[in-house]
Amino acid sequence: MADVNVTVRAHCKILLHAAKYPHAAVNGILLAEDNRNKESKILKFVDAIPFFHVSLGLSPMLEMALLQVESYCKGKNLVIAGYYQANENYNDNEMNHVARTIGRKVQENFHDACLFMIDNRKVRAESVSQPYKIYTLRESGWKDSDRKNISEDDISKEECSYALLKSGAHRQLCDFDNHFDDVRNDWRNLELNDLISRCT
Repeated sequence: MADVNVTVRAHCKILLHAAKYPHAAVNGILLAEDNRNKESKILKFVDAIPFFHVSLGLSPMLEMALLQVESYCKGKNLVIAGYYQANENYNDNEMNHVARTIGRKVQENFHDACLFMIDNRKVRAESVSQPYKIYTLRESGWKDSDRKNISEDDISKEECSYALLKSGAHRQLCDFDNHFDDVRNDWRNLELNDLISRCT
């Protein structure tokens, strides 16, 4: 089983999505470098794609979003390898039926997939360390991951998250709900990606 590395970009976009909609549940997927044909022991999450903040488990919208992201991944040597979710209730960071179901769908296509549950209490500029728990699927269901979270840039993650949240950068983030309302809203968040790159 591979260890996990969450890059600054993936980390920040997860937090920014939750920060933009503190009154709502949010979810999205995580893209990783495709290492299935390599001997790499590290699952490197390089990007987060924000999905929804209105209705997390609505099947037609979910299928459309997954198809677009799969198409995006094909030429970039990326795979959908994770799912993240923040619940609506501020104090609720437990996995619910929606998280388990979508997480399992991701895992069916990528065996080493992870599920990230966001702790809403840590989605603020003053507290951005360890803002999520990582789970893996075992025979008995989703369990706390025993994979090591390998990262050389934890300080960069915290500093960048702090700066972005303080500056209000979360307002720039677009998820698929925004995109389906107006296709000019780019779910890839290229401008935000550039801002994150400049932050590190």
